[in-house]
Amino acid sequence: MSPQTMIISWNITRRCNLACDHCYIDAVRRRRSFPDELGTTDAGRLIAQIAALAPGAMLVLSGGEPMLRRDLAALVKLAAESGLAPVIGTNGTLLNERRAKRLKDAGAAGVGISLDAATPAFHDRLRGKVGAWKAAVRGVAAARRAGLPVSLQATLFQENRGELAALAALAESLGTIALNFFFLVCTGRGVERTDLSAAAYEEALAAMVERQRQGARLMIRARCAPHLRRLLGLHACETRGDYAGWSSACLAGRSYLRITPEGDVTPCPYIPLALGNIARTPLRQIWQQHPVLARLRSELPGGKCADCDFRHSCGGCRARALAQHGELMAEDPSCAHVRPAGAAPEPAPRAATRAEVPWDPAARALLERIPAFVRAHVRARLEQCAAQQGQTRVTVELMRARRPPAVFRDG
Repeated sequence: MSPQTMIISWNITRRCNLACDHCYIDAVRRRRSFPDELGTTDAGRLIAQIAALAPGAMLVLSGGEPMLRRDLAALVKLAAESGLAPVIGTNGTLLNERRAKRLKDAGAAGVGISLDAATPAFHDRLRGKVGAWKAAVRGVAAARRAGLPVSLQATLFQENRGELAALAALAESLGTIALNFFFLVCTGRGVERTDLSAAAYEEALAAMVERQRQGARLMIRARCAPHLRRLLGLHACETRGDYAGWSSACLAGRSYLRITPEGDVTPCPYIPLALGNIARTPLRQIWQQHPVLARLRSELPGGKCADCDFRHSCGGCRARALAQHGELMAEDPSCAHVRPAGAAPEPAPRAATRAEVPWDPAARALLERIPAFVRAHVRARLEQCAAQQGQTRVTVELMRARRPPAVFRDG
């Protein structure tokens, strides 16, 4: 049985108003849409397939620059009405309060805005346009005024990795709910940029962990960095604080997939292996039957990852392995860890058993308001907290006390 898809990233266009050095999709400045991109009618059919395959999933609408699609609000509305949680991944430069309110009214669950530095110089140089940083900051403010939750997205390079604390402070001052650090995978135009060394990668992750432990008011998360769990000392199915037991290993092809503007399906945005096109093969068939996805779900990685003491909990980034070695299941070249002498390879995890804890009706109603793509995880965590504290029921008070930022709202 194939796992449940929880997050789907859909590049709805290759058009963009910027020219970012590291763009994985190699987006271009262009007035009109490409003729082979899915139009509104075909996009609606795709949303129906997504909703049938993954009820309640997060649907990330990105690009290129998604704000360049005139039907963006219509796609958001259709996705929300289909029970999905649509979020917009944008560079923020075209987002004003009127457009943000229109997206909010259509049912957008939030926006992710790219901001790669705490000051304009590096961001503008990376994005290929003077003024891009200031425009992105204005976009954050516009989204917040419209009532849209905002996450900041920053890609880490050698030039900006020392700005982690400054970026976190900026994100907090702008009122965002999360700061996501993306670790570069050398694909698309990104093949011309140098990835962080394994040592720098490790140092950046350690700095993220320390910043979160110091009590940052927003969530600080790593993307394309499954090594984070090793730095936390957490094995699969283990949990501590804000780090859940389900958050482990590379998500590509397990609980995540990506769709290109033309309708091709890939395991993630950084694994450019087309598994099929939704115009010819149903999305469900691709997800449940493709052999590449079967490998990602069942096969251990090779090289030193194969006998690592975190081989299941981490397992390395499969996109980076493919980019560097040409083999999807090769070892991850970004990892500096070596299994300690005397430590055994990590055994396959067993599913965590969850204590049966009843819920008060008011708490159950509040749980149902949490986006479906995280609801099961929130439920498991709260039931575990109740059991550990000796409480006989999950109450609204417990939910408020254990509430991570912006996961649910009771007002």
